[in-house]
Amino acid sequence: MKKKLIASLAAAVFAASASLSLADSYKLDSVHSMVIFQIHHLVSNPFGVFHAPSGTVTTDGDAISALDISLPVDKLDMGDEKWGDDIKAASWFDVKQFPTITFKTSSIKKTGDDTYDATGDLTLHGVTKTITVTITKTGEGKGMQGETRLGVSATFKVKRSDYGMTTYVGPIGDEVTLSVNVEAIKQ
Repeated sequence: MKKKLIASLAAAVFAASASLSLADSYKLDSVHSMVIFQIHHLVSNPFGVFHAPSGTVTTDGDAISALDISLPVDKLDMGDEKWGDDIKAASWFDVKQFPTITFKTSSIKKTGDDTYDATGDLTLHGVTKTITVTITKTGEGKGMQGETRLGVSATFKVKRSDYGMTTYVGPIGDEVTLSVNVEAIKQ
């Protein structure tokens, strides 16, 4: 009877340890990461770049289990100082009141070899909405110093009016595409 009890306990401990997550955390390398956005402007589709994003990518084994990212709005580059100052002002991003844009994963589902649907909260211009985005693992390998690096891309499509950014909706598009391309270092 004692041997059966010990065997049962050992089996339970083994089963519990097998179900434990082997999660790893990767910190975004802000130098080799950026977020590009595109919006329709009158007759063209210009881009802007958010430099120096921060955040983490979490993996469970080889699978991505979370992407949490923060964009500093003051690092927004429109390629023109006047245009950049205008878009950071109160009528657009209002960087003084809303200095960051964040996305925090609440759940993730693997959809292919290296693709995932991530559901999470996007906070933009002081408004938080739950959205689902496609994430792609773009690579993994050793960096120049021997560190483990992970590449991830994601595409967000949002209506800026849903987040209270309504300046010139019409001549300037409502839908914005954010292309996230990050490189992260294993911690």
